[in-house]
Amino acid sequence: MALAAGASATVSAPAAVAGKHRPAVAPGATVKPDHKSPTGYTVTFVYRNPDATQVRLAGDLTLLDLNTGATRYQPEEWQPGRYHAGGTEFLRDMTRDAKGNWSVSLPLHAGGISYWYRVWDPTRGWDNKRIWDPASTKPRPPGDASFRVRNNDVLDAVYVPYAKKQNDPVLKQRAEYELPIADRAKRGTVRYIPYTTILGDSGHYLGVYLPAGYDAKRRQPYKVAYLAHGIFGDETDFMVPANVPNILDNMTAKGEIEPTVVVTMGNHFTGTSLGFASYNQTNAANNLVQTILPLIEKKYNVSTEREGRAYAGFSYGGMTGAHVIRGYPTTFAFYGHFSGNPALSAQDYDNVAAAVGDDDLFVFLGNGVFEGNLNAQNAVADNFRARGYSAATTQVPGAHDGMTASQLFTIFARDHLWSGVDSVSVTPATTHLKKGGNRKFAARVTTNPGVSPAVTWSVRGATSARTTVSADGRLSVAAVERARSLTVVATSVVDPTKTASAQVILTRPGRGH
Repeated sequence: MALAAGASATVSAPAAVAGKHRPAVAPGATVKPDHKSPTGYTVTFVYRNPDATQVRLAGDLTLLDLNTGATRYQPEEWQPGRYHAGGTEFLRDMTRDAKGNWSVSLPLHAGGISYWYRVWDPTRGWDNKRIWDPASTKPRPPGDASFRVRNNDVLDAVYVPYAKKQNDPVLKQRAEYELPIADRAKRGTVRYIPYTTILGDSGHYLGVYLPAGYDAKRRQPYKVAYLAHGIFGDETDFMVPANVPNILDNMTAKGEIEPTVVVTMGNHFTGTSLGFASYNQTNAANNLVQTILPLIEKKYNVSTEREGRAYAGFSYGGMTGAHVIRGYPTTFAFYGHFSGNPALSAQDYDNVAAAVGDDDLFVFLGNGVFEGNLNAQNAVADNFRARGYSAATTQVPGAHDGMTASQLFTIFARDHLWSGVDSVSVTPATTHLKKGGNRKFAARVTTNPGVSPAVTWSVRGATSARTTVSADGRLSVAAVERARSLTVVATSVVDPTKTASAQVILTRPGRGH
């Protein structure tokens, strides 16, 4: 399925009453705080086209509720536990003013939210033409040859902040990662480069995200993630509706992941068909490894080692991961399958294990709550675990759309991809300390460029609540502490699996040491 898989059934609400219509604002999507809005924000969409006879706002804007399942709600009916979700196309008539501005306003919850327009314009021959917002500044491939454009299935995204009245940690986190980072100097760049596929098809493009401060001559090559879309998608899916550039900008600025390059590809290159057959998974896997990797590794300063490469895909792209790991088991060390599971036989798992051997391999699988349970994902994960490899599964509140892919990518990248933390050490490693005294410890964290060296401190073995360690590593031992020894632990904030400790031998006040 594509990132915005719209069903034939749609939900449409009445157009705004002309007499009560708000004055038009600038073209595009304008987000403003609004205490009357159930989410705390109202988004006004404005599309300028004096020649249009009808315009509708459309998108993944209806809501699904964790408690009521398949029941669809309008944006005005938002309340905690409800999330914008694809699968049914939202439609709302827009109102035209005297200058040809079409507009409508809606309350939307936090995050990057998918939308588009449907336009009737006889001067262009448009009859229910689906277009992205012409006011959008998001980079896209040139021309009208991309698969989404040819398939009349383009998407855009509007970024809505979090308001306390939303009272939802999931939405708070989405705003934290999916909105563009405020400091423009910390934003990476997105570009699309032309290339010829493994089948000799020209006129195709690869999306390339380069992190802020990308250095083509950096001594250490950048880690790189290759991301594949679902059926009826293209190379823009992970860049626009799935918000990967914003997510990595924010994650990198926090020091949660080392600066990472992302490459996206369109996998519909087996002819002119707009059907499923134009996405051949075997061709896509071969094209990725035999054509795309050599091109990217020649043009950009990226890792050529499996430890520095990740593959992830949504829906059909996640399923394509089976062909990648089966055909090229030693090419990638990290796999992400978002709402699309790899179909592997017992022999496939054994073959992968034989090829990878004692090297690390990590597999992540997840879906949206409204897509069903995780039984299939857990079965895949268990097969990898049974062969000694790490695997994880998770669900996020979402349906089969780009907003779910966005949330799953956030978890995959932040919690499971290369952390960039090599080691943690603590000094002094051992010491004696009198009860009632205190001692400062220091942590040394070795990281890759751009990764935070921050640690959290903890103390183990204490019997008194008054024995504590401060945020800067100072251990204070209570005079009434009964323990004979303590362990002071420094844990990497970015990678909690990286820790170091110091042993503290306690003596009574007045004794030696």
